[in-house]
Amino acid sequence: MGSSDRIDFGAAFEDAVAIAKSARSATLGWRAICVRERRKVGSKLIEPLSELDLDEDLASIARTVRGLARGAARDVDTFVFGLFDAIDDGSGAYAGYHVAAVASHGRDAGDFMLDPWTPERHFLRSRALDAIVLAASRAPRDIRPLLEYSLCFGAAALTSRFAMAGLPHRLVVAFDDDHGRPPPEGAPRFAEIVPTDPHATRRNDVSDAEAVVRLLTRV
Repeated sequence: MGSSDRIDFGAAFEDAVAIAKSARSATLGWRAICVRERRKVGSKLIEPLSELDLDEDLASIARTVRGLARGAARDVDTFVFGLFDAIDDGSGAYAGYHVAAVASHGRDAGDFMLDPWTPERHFLRSRALDAIVLAASRAPRDIRPLLEYSLCFGAAALTSRFAMAGLPHRLVVAFDDDHGRPPPEGAPRFAEIVPTDPHATRRNDVSDAEAVVRLLTRV
């Protein structure tokens, strides 16, 4: 387990994005991310998080997204899922998570995400993201940024992707500008999640099945 100044946040982010694009399910993808980050975070912290079932959050989030899709203007072709500062109402920390419908007009995400627009946000609740936020609030200070950044992003990307299953819209997941704990300096703030062929593999990828086996058997 290393300090945050030695963590390559850009690489951790890219790992989370690659898994979110290729995972066969939200929960299996999450477990693959946990395997990747186990050495950095430590088994004591990562093992309870690896047991989170992201699939349990999908139905309620999918209802919200489909409702937005039905009522959206004709030029809306993208959903932007945002992460903002965690909410603490005194009884516990909750993840700041929302979705907005956007008309990208075919532009690259790196272009339209810089537009000075403020789309209407529809707030979402994810028990898995809440659990990650709570774990981050209790984690050692040097590990906290990894939980708040790449692990939260990975969970949000997986949840958002599978909640949108069957819809033709583009998907972007981003940290809001008003996120209370912004990404580490130089690390990406957003990514477009374009699902890949689940049967396609790359030499450096960890398959979902391998991830689960390694997580359960590694000492």
